[in-house]
Amino acid sequence: MKTRITLIVSLILLTLTASISLAETIQTGNPEKRAFQAAMYPAAASSKVWLALEKSLPQFKVNVELIDQKGNVLFRETLPGKGGKSNRFRQMFDLSDVEDGNYTFRVYTAGFQSEEFSFRLSTPTVTQRLPTRLVSMK
Repeated sequence: MKTRITLIVSLILLTLTASISLAETIQTGNPEKRAFQAAMYPAAASSKVWLALEKSLPQFKVNVELIDQKGNVLFRETLPGKGGKSNRFRQMFDLSDVEDGNYTFRVYTAGFQSEEFSFRLSTPTVTQRLPTRLVSMK
C-alpha cells in the first residue's frame, strides 16, 4: 500500500515537472519549442495589413484578436488545436473604415505564448499651399 502511494505521488510530480518544463521552454522563445510563429506586414494597398501565422505545435489552440485603443475587440478568431484543418492562418485586414488611432493584434495560446503587434493608423492631413508671386527687376 505504501509503495503504491509513493508511486502515485512520484508520477504526479513527474507529470507536473514535465508540464512546467514544457511551458518554460515555449516561453523562452526557442523557435523549435514555440507554439506558433507570427508576422504582421503592410499590404500593397493603403489602409490594409496582413497577419500571418503558422502553428509549430499543433496541439495548442491559437487565438487572434484585433483590439483598438479603448480595449474593444474588433476581430477574434480561434485556430483549433489538435485535429484542426490547418496549422496556418493568413488574412488581410481592410482598415479603411476604422477610426485613426492605435491598434494591436494579439496572438496567444492559453498560458504558453503571447505576441502583440501594435501599430498606429492615421490619415495624413493635406496642407494648403498658397501660390507665391515673385517680382523680378532688371
